Formats: sequence, C-alpha cells, structure tokens
Amino acid sequence: MCLPREQLVGWLLLLALACLVGCSDGRPEEPASLSEAAVEPVSAQTGAELFAARCATCHGNPDLKRALPLASLSVLGPAQVMFAMTNGMMKTEAAGLSTAQMLEITTFIAGEREPYAPETAAFCKDADIDPTPRFSRWAVDDRSSGALPAGASSIDAASVKDLELAWAFGLPDVANARSQPVLTEDTLFIAAASGHLFALDRERGCIRWHQPLEVPPRTALTLGRVEGVSVLFFGDIGAYVNAVAAADGALLWRSDAHIAEHSLLTGTPVQHGNRLIVPVSLYEVGLAADPAYECCVSHGGVLALDAVSGERLWERHLTPPATVQGTTDAGTRAWGPSGVPVWSTPTVDPGRGVVYVGTGQNASLPATGFSDSVLALDLETGEVVWHFQAIAGDAYNMACDQNPPGPNCPKWRGPDHDIGAAVVLAQDGEGRDRLIVGQKSGDVYALDPDTQGARLWHQRVGAGSALGGIHWGLAVSDGVIYAPAADPPYPIPGYRPAPGLYALALQDGRRLWDTAVERGCDTNLFEYFGRAELYPDCPFFFGLSAPPLVVNDLVLAGALDGRMRAFSRADGAVLWQAETRRAFDTVNGVPAHGGSIDVAGVLAVDDMLYVQSGYGQFGELPGNALLAYRLVNRTLDANSPQETP
Repeated sequence: MCLPREQLVGWLLLLALACLVGCSDGRPEEPASLSEAAVEPVSAQTGAELFAARCATCHGNPDLKRALPLASLSVLGPAQVMFAMTNGMMKTEAAGLSTAQMLEITTFIAGEREPYAPETAAFCKDADIDPTPRFSRWAVDDRSSGALPAGASSIDAASVKDLELAWAFGLPDVANARSQPVLTEDTLFIAAASGHLFALDRERGCIRWHQPLEVPPRTALTLGRVEGVSVLFFGDIGAYVNAVAAADGALLWRSDAHIAEHSLLTGTPVQHGNRLIVPVSLYEVGLAADPAYECCVSHGGVLALDAVSGERLWERHLTPPATVQGTTDAGTRAWGPSGVPVWSTPTVDPGRGVVYVGTGQNASLPATGFSDSVLALDLETGEVVWHFQAIAGDAYNMACDQNPPGPNCPKWRGPDHDIGAAVVLAQDGEGRDRLIVGQKSGDVYALDPDTQGARLWHQRVGAGSALGGIHWGLAVSDGVIYAPAADPPYPIPGYRPAPGLYALALQDGRRLWDTAVERGCDTNLFEYFGRAELYPDCPFFFGLSAPPLVVNDLVLAGALDGRMRAFSRADGAVLWQAETRRAFDTVNGVPAHGGSIDVAGVLAVDDMLYVQSGYGQFGELPGNALLAYRLVNRTLDANSPQETP
C-alpha cells in the first residue's frame, strides 16, 4: 500500500515547522480565520483541556504527524515551552491566553519540575579554561572543508576499533541535540536547546561553568576572538545573535537579526576579523498550510555584524519586497516574491573578498533568480558579486503537501531542493580553487570561483528528496569529496532511495566508491508512526543526514537511526560502529537517551570523539545525549570527575 506523495511527504515535512509555528498564523493587518479562532476565549482551565483546545490539532493527532507528539514534547523544559508561547514560534497559537493558562499548558506538557541547575558534584574542581581553539566553527575551517588537519587526532583506521565510551552528558530538558559544540585545548562548549550553555572539561565531562540563557539557542556555536578575549557566538530561537565570554558565559551583547516578519536563524554565524557573517532563514513556509493565511511576504538574507558591538554593518535581502500577486482559490490575497532562506553556514574566501552561501526555494510566486543558488557576496558591502542557480522555478510551501494541495501552493510548484549544506572551497590536483556544492536533490556541483561561478561538472548521489540527498553538509580532503545521502525510504512509486556515503573525485566528479547504509530490520511507515513506544526496536529512518568529518584515513558519519560509523577513505568499508540509540548513565546526573543523529556533525580531537545523539523532528528519534568516546589505550579515572588530568 502506498500513500499519495503529497500526503506522505506532507506528514513528514510539516512535522518540523508545525512544531515551530503551529498550524496557523494570520497577517497582522487582516487576521486569518484560523488565527481569529485562536483568539476566542477558551473556557477550559486545566492544562489538559487547554492543550486539547489549542495544541492537539497538531501535536495530538496521530493521523497528521505534523508536529512533535506529546511524548516528545514532554521532554522539553518548562522554560522552553513557556518561551515558545510568549515570545517564540507558538506566540500566534497562544494569542488570547492568560499567563495562568499558559502556565497550565506548560505544566501539562513538561510536568512539575524545578528549573534545571547542575548538581554540585557535576562541577570540576578546576574551572580555569585554556582558550587555545582546537575546533572553533561549523565544518572545521573557513573553507568549510569538514576535514581535520593532519595531526589533530590519533583516531585512524588502525586504532578506531579501540574507541569505547568514556562518558556521557545529559542535555537537560531537550528532545533535539542540534547545536554543534566547539573545543579548546581543555574545554568543550555546548548549548542545549532548552536554554543552557555549558563549558565542560573535554576529558571527563565535568562542568567548568554553566550559564542559563534568556532565550534558547538554535544554531551551532562559533568560537571567536574579539579584542584579545575568546567569545562564543550563536543565534537563538528569537532570531537574535548572541556573543558571550568563553571564560564564564557572561553575555557581551545580543543583536536583532530579523530582516523580515518571520526570520529564523539556522545556519551558524561565522567570524571574519571584526565582522560576524550571519545567515538568515525563515519559517513562513509552514504558515502557508493554513488556507486563510496570506502567503507569503518574508524572505531570507545575510547580515554582517560588528563582532565587538553587534552593530549591523550591512544586510543583503534575497528577494524584492513582496507585493499582492492576486487571489487564491480560498479568496485570500497571494503575495510574492518570498522565500529564499539561507539555511547554510557561510564560507569565507578572504583572498577574493567574498563570502559564499547556499539558498533555499521561493515560498510563493513569482520565482526569483536567487532561489536554490550559490551566492558570492562582497565581504565589505554584501553586494552580490555573482550567483549560480542550480534549479530555477522552485516555489514551494507546506500547502503543497496537503492532499489535494492547499490554495497557497504555487501553481507551478517546485521540489523543495535547498542548498542547505555549507559550500566548500577546495583545491584540485593542480592547486586551483573550486567550490563544491551539495544539494537536497542529491546533486553535487563543482564551480569555478574565478569565472563567476561557472559550472565545471555535476554528479548525482542518492535519489534526493525534500528530506533526502545531501542535507546538512559534505566533506572534502585530498582531492576527494565525501557526500552523505539521507534518502528516507518513502514508499513512493518510482522513487528509489539510496542512502549511504559516496566518494567522488574532485577533479571531474567521477564516483570512486559508494557504501550503502542499511536498516537491518523490517518496518514500514504505517507501523513506525502507529507505534506506542517512543523508541521502537526498528527505526524507519536510517540514512546519513548530518555532515561527515574526515579524520586521517577515516570518514566519520552519524545516521538517522542513531548509529555512528567510521568508513575507510580507501574503499568505504565500515571499520567501526557504535549504537547511540539507547539510555546512558551520565556524569552530570541528567538521564540521557540517544536517538537520531542529525544536523550537528561529530568532533574528533586527539584520542577523543564527541557525538550528539537525538533529533525529534520529521518523525525521527528524540534524544539528549552528548557522548564522548576515547581510545582505550589511554584511560582516566572515571570515578573522579572533578579531578583534572
């Protein structure tokens, strides 16, 4: 039995944005009918009744699969739930609720619990931090290579079999372990989406400092340096960029990064000198599922902020302002152009004075030239120097996944094939710079940065889909591209998913080898989503979505079923794997369970490997585990977490 594509993909894609934005939203000047209904007084007073009235349409209907179920929501902390209703993505859905009613809903979802504070025993005796950076940004370096330099790690093909779990750390009150950490010589910095920032001893996992955050973080961390001080930069769910001192977590500044009504921060801000380059995405595509919503007006962009003060230096908007384009079949005004979010982390090219970003699709018509593209922006001004468009006419929003498509679905709709992976600046065998681009369609491109981004070659890996192909990143080292394919196993006629890891020659795109990943058990879409337990014996998703990491003669990659693998760079053979989809005892006393490995890549430094496990969006497996593996030929006293090496 097969579901229609619109209904099947809709179930899975709406899951992420529905939990962020709810089922509806209206334009401020002319509220939509569903939004008007949301403002009506609610007579129910208990948390369960309020949840049923306001939330269960998305979060409580087992047939829709459009949002995190209550079992996953219950993992979230009270502060995270409350913020979502007061200042976050659920603000529209909570319109008209009193503070007391929101507290009732929060208690119903998260239960009665005290605000998280680490146990005294979880802290290190020595809180001093060596600020020397070892792993300071997404995808390793300014070129976004995803490859560690020689000598950075002792983990290789000969020793990887000796990796064993050294310690586990429980991220408090979260269902998604999504914010990639950064490392110094002795400290690992990590953010929990519930609103906590930690500095951990990277050998033992004890806490050097803990800082509760006013607004939960959303992006990965960047470790920079400003006026001689080590600084952590990250974006939060309120679409603000934060700068905090690495020494103690104190807030230095917080800067508004909105460029449109529904701006969102997903890609990681990166530092170049005294500038911070900030990619801006959006969440309006989810609001378009409401037939009464006037779609769409928000668009993506890129900002440059002063790294010292957070002052905005320039901004680049990626569509013209939206205007009324007509009327939908539901009688609401249709707006456009819109969309073109920047999900990817920027790649800085100081030699050419530009920064490269990848973009997503338009959210409404007319389609524009910057969607599904690579843009080269001037570092000083933000002006577009050149752009390469991989797919033209990709206009898509969540209304397209309804069956039949909703009135806000563009008449000529696209496949939603973003370039969400960071663009890699690499060198070929003759020392020439090349840009390597991975797309959700499964396409890999090589572009020439010296000839306005001219396409040099193109290769396909996997089948590609809105959640398949190359999702969060690829890696390049020594003339070889390592491209992971997520390719969920949807039962769609004609769709042939091929999840796995692909090695391509940088010179011409030739496929050198490929290694398929397998589930190793039997399940199906209906059995999986109809389950009662949170962690089934056989997960539905098992492809490679998170970015890989090249370490010596290995490629390390985590999978959506929670498996962590080490592949041989020589031939793709799997030399080691670890199961992270299980419960863990933790050094900080917070119960932890691993799940899907998605979004954030893994880190390897010296003889240690760090993995985040758990991602509850898109129907994947939630979790809150930070895991540290160590080569067994060097061990420390695990019974004394406060001691220093």
